[in-house]
Amino acid sequence: MKRQISRLVVFLSVLLGFYALAFVWLALQIKDDTRASDAVIVLGARVNYNNHLNPCLIARVEHGAGLVRSGLAKFLIVSGGNDVEDGANEASAMREIALGVGLSSKQIILEPKATSTFENLLFSQAILERRKLKSVIVVTEPYHTPRAAMIARKLGLDFSSSPAPESACWSRHKHFSRFFLREPFAVLENWLKGNL
Repeated sequence: MKRQISRLVVFLSVLLGFYALAFVWLALQIKDDTRASDAVIVLGARVNYNNHLNPCLIARVEHGAGLVRSGLAKFLIVSGGNDVEDGANEASAMREIALGVGLSSKQIILEPKATSTFENLLFSQAILERRKLKSVIVVTEPYHTPRAAMIARKLGLDFSSSPAPESACWSRHKHFSRFFLREPFAVLENWLKGNL
């Protein structure tokens, strides 16, 4: 019995060590290297939260729309499918937010089918190719930026990252938010699926 407990302690210690290394490595990968590009992709998130429009989704879109308004890109691609919780379409909701902060409908491109970060970028890549757009700025929260960048790199996108630090999903607890604390597991899941 003592030997089994000892092995379990060693296993859990190793597991915790790997998690700590992944946590620190991901924290060091968060960066803003925004550069002028042909388009901005805003990655989707749940539309409604506590019977209101998700403030984290609003922050992502406002950040992305700000990049377009400042002249860093010509188009805003909003990517996200239907939410499991209530069927709300993320891309459609993001379009309304973008219109509300001053973008015209001609500046907004919808990608309404993606159900994961991998699909956000894969399906948006097809849009970029169809429209002959070469480079893109990827917008999401800081906690999500390293994983999104790894996927974008895997897909061969010419991209830069522009995190939305003002989002409530980041600004409250930053590296110790529940969102960032689960990122090592999300990265592992994507690696196992071959998305990274």
